[in-house]
Amino acid sequence: MALHLVPPQPSSEESASNQGDFAEPCFDDDSSDLTQASISNQGSVTEVIDEHDSQSEDDEAWLTPQNMVTLKVLGSELCSMNCSGQHHHCLKRLPPGTKPIKLVGEGSANAVFEIKVPRGDRAGRDFKGFLLRVAKVPSLGATPTYNYLLQQKFLQTAIKPILGDHVVNQELVVLHKTGIVQELNNLLRDINHTRKDKFKGSYVGETDWGFLVEDMRPQDPDTCVLVEFKPKWLSQSPSAPKDAIRCRQCAMELRNLVKDLSRSKARPEQKPCPLALVSPDRRPWQVCSPFRMAPHLAGQGNSELYLEALGSIATHPAIRDLKEQQDIHDKIGPLYADPSKPFFPLAMTLRDCTCFAQIDRCTQSVRLRFGDFDWKDPQIKFERWRSVEEELIEMGFYTAEWILCDGVYYRPPTLCLLEHVPTTSKKDLGIIEIRDSKDAAEYNRQQHPNPPHIPEGTKFHRYQTNTAVLKRILEPHKRDAPDFTKSGRQKMGL
Repeated sequence: MALHLVPPQPSSEESASNQGDFAEPCFDDDSSDLTQASISNQGSVTEVIDEHDSQSEDDEAWLTPQNMVTLKVLGSELCSMNCSGQHHHCLKRLPPGTKPIKLVGEGSANAVFEIKVPRGDRAGRDFKGFLLRVAKVPSLGATPTYNYLLQQKFLQTAIKPILGDHVVNQELVVLHKTGIVQELNNLLRDINHTRKDKFKGSYVGETDWGFLVEDMRPQDPDTCVLVEFKPKWLSQSPSAPKDAIRCRQCAMELRNLVKDLSRSKARPEQKPCPLALVSPDRRPWQVCSPFRMAPHLAGQGNSELYLEALGSIATHPAIRDLKEQQDIHDKIGPLYADPSKPFFPLAMTLRDCTCFAQIDRCTQSVRLRFGDFDWKDPQIKFERWRSVEEELIEMGFYTAEWILCDGVYYRPPTLCLLEHVPTTSKKDLGIIEIRDSKDAAEYNRQQHPNPPHIPEGTKFHRYQTNTAVLKRILEPHKRDAPDFTKSGRQKMGL
């Protein structure tokens, strides 16, 4: 089933420019009366809107007219489990005095916290089993751009209809006048020195809303273990070169390795190849090993148990369904996608979700869910999607068999299934030649012929970076100058 979506249509009150990456996905609205919908321990959705309308002029409005409409639409979906079994629709409000316990995880756009509700608060049971997910801003005090209500609307009307129970439970929660944002930022400030370099100095944006997301962490670590990874592009990009020897994600990992030389960054060979993940062919082992999804389990005991459990993740119906929906919503790839069409942005959201898999050590059963589904505004993202695909093609990240760095040859440190699949078509040799950034100006002023031992027809893709750092990273993949004769290439499997 493919879901028809209408591209973002910003209203006059809230344009795409002031929403940042998240403009409104304009779905069919149903502004039916929701007087039967209630807010957990607080009142009805209508009462929340009335509360907003009755604020004094000195109290800043926290619901825009557009958000009030969206809230009404969402009301029919906001069903909480704390209503004593009655069919009421509840919107939870975070109890005042709630404190963050720890930062569970963060990305460039969001952070997830474990929270503790004040002891004795009757609403405490409503928050058991949930984490608080909030959007970040680049620096403290920066203007927030994330629209929680519209993101929840996207999840409920676009994602859940096609993935159903495979989606992690997520609810809106009211944070208005709770002081929780300041508490969250105090925690981030205290632990800032322990955060990844790329996240240091980023904080939670001021907001009256947040998400309660299902806590997928094992309640008993002795009997259950969590595997967390991003499935990414489960099929090759439709606009990738026909002679590609890497899938879209492995090509992207190679690009990121050359551009981001951080030592703390996981290497391409340490991450799963999406095509190998869904391939029924489990050879070669180093490419298709299920432990690429969970390297931390490879060195533990019970390897046979984990091997079987991880293998069941790769063949899980949820992974199959995610791949099917990715394929349905993108048949031409980012190079040729039309930004005015609604399907491609949904496909990109499906390619950026996170897989959470709980493995029961006793029964070897697996419980799998997907999370982190955010609408991606094509008005903001589309040119980047297209330019990245162009770079992967033009710079050889899809097709190059070798890296030549300061005259030394290396094999690209990727373990892509396509690198080990025999090809029936003849392809030209491809080499990524890398020079040091400080020599780029001089290098670009000169004409450099190909090295004499390189055969005619070789495709050179020239790139500049810090070669001293890159060579240290690539050292395990160093090789002698390859034999580029026909017989030599056949021996190398090229």
